[in-house]
Amino acid sequence: MKRTMLLGLLLSAALLTTAQTESKITVTENIAYRTDVGPSTVLDLAEPQFGPKTDRPAILIIHGGGWSTGSKNDMVYRTLMIDYAMKGYVVANMNYRLVQEAPMPACIDDVKAAVKWMKANAQRLGIDPDRIGTYGHSAGGHLSLMAGLTAGVACAAGGAPPTEIGNPNIPWSKHPEWWPIGYIGKTATPFLVLQGGEDPVVKPNLTEDWVIKMQKAGSPVDYVKVHGDHGVAFDKMLEFTRPAMDAFYARHLRHNDPTVSFEQMKVPDFGGSGPHKAIALRERSLQDFVVYRPVNLDAAMTVGRPRMFETGEAKKEKLPVLVFCNGGCMDTSIGYENMLADVASYGYVVVAIGQLQMLAQHEKDQHTPSTMVRKALDWICQQAADPTSPYYNKIDTERIAAAGHSCGGAQVLANAADKRLNTYLILNAGMGRMTMADASRKSLRNLHGPILYLVGGTKDVAWKNAQMDYDAIKKIPVVLADNTTSGHGGTYEQPCGGDNSRMVRAWLDWQLKGRQEPKALFIDGDLSGYKDWTIKHKNF
Repeated sequence: MKRTMLLGLLLSAALLTTAQTESKITVTENIAYRTDVGPSTVLDLAEPQFGPKTDRPAILIIHGGGWSTGSKNDMVYRTLMIDYAMKGYVVANMNYRLVQEAPMPACIDDVKAAVKWMKANAQRLGIDPDRIGTYGHSAGGHLSLMAGLTAGVACAAGGAPPTEIGNPNIPWSKHPEWWPIGYIGKTATPFLVLQGGEDPVVKPNLTEDWVIKMQKAGSPVDYVKVHGDHGVAFDKMLEFTRPAMDAFYARHLRHNDPTVSFEQMKVPDFGGSGPHKAIALRERSLQDFVVYRPVNLDAAMTVGRPRMFETGEAKKEKLPVLVFCNGGCMDTSIGYENMLADVASYGYVVVAIGQLQMLAQHEKDQHTPSTMVRKALDWICQQAADPTSPYYNKIDTERIAAAGHSCGGAQVLANAADKRLNTYLILNAGMGRMTMADASRKSLRNLHGPILYLVGGTKDVAWKNAQMDYDAIKKIPVVLADNTTSGHGGTYEQPCGGDNSRMVRAWLDWQLKGRQEPKALFIDGDLSGYKDWTIKHKNF
């Protein structure tokens, strides 16, 4: 075995803070975790020399390479080992017998043996045997999931993990016990699956088939799908996958780790069409909502850069906020996530009612009270003022809009009097003469900012009520935009939310960011690029 002291390692600056790079770790190389099968079954161990010395969380890294190549010495895995040790985990980075040395399922047995070794030596290593997680990519992702299913680890993450052999003519496919697909059922072990949407090696449809089946069985499986090929979560798209891993391990191995504000992450519609790719989060302090936001808040705040030869920092502008209420007043925004992620990708923070869903859930959705709008407003304002929050000094609480679809539009109107709201978007909704979600026609009297009604033609059940609201509003600036062929459901589930999303974003750009280009659309009626739309306005 070889032991070295590492200080100030040259790791990605995006992944380590200054304080962490100044911390020491000890790396011990080539420890034999089993001695009965030859020299391949060794691991490297990275141990933090700071923080607690006992009951520490641990991670086992398993390399990829098609079960026939690869090594723990690959730079990606070695860097990952050091990175997580810098974060306070005890990290083992293992080799296993490749298939030319020992046929399948020897590699699965080796992973089980490595986990067994970590647990048997937990006291000496200063780790909690009940807080060992795994990570692997490709073949290593398969082995990581198998550890979660068969080795008794606390959690398991896999990037591009083969969950089955899709070709029935390959002999390995005759052994379901070697593959995650052979273990469909309810398990308490949490899983994180990271997948590239254009992966030519591990087909996304096979990965998603396993995820869906496990979720239906009641197993906790998080699924993050991003644009990319087989390198996703290995050496590509790390700006998405690494925060997802950080939060996953923090939740299941550290529990209440204060350094990670969110618990779950998703990348809807590959992050939207805007310049700042967006993610969806379940924040620990806001369990019944989803926050859609740029993955890099600081970059999204940048609105100007110094010209060549000029000094000074780039101009920063705090991000406006959109609070969103779902159709049916339901507790899920999954039907709107394409639109909401797209809006966020243009430099907005969206707080939507309903818990984060990785895929469409299978239980019945529940109704939500209109008071949740106020809860969202309270939370975002608190976060903007909290120095410990990632949103501190990044949110403009004087530029907030509320939007809602169908019954969600009524929830917006029920909160129209809230002075924190600057503008309103009523999507395929209107009160007319009815009462719904604590709102009625009287709620229009509480409007104190411009309002956009967006409807879907005469086949939209809300079309008539929206027209009545438009006529009833006497002083507040109001626009009624009619997508004459979209119907009540609009285009929200189309890629990037379709035309309705573009219209929503144009309104927000005008009302919250002060951009004047949208006036040509809303005031001059220039519908270039908007087929089958009509628009009218008054009180401007």
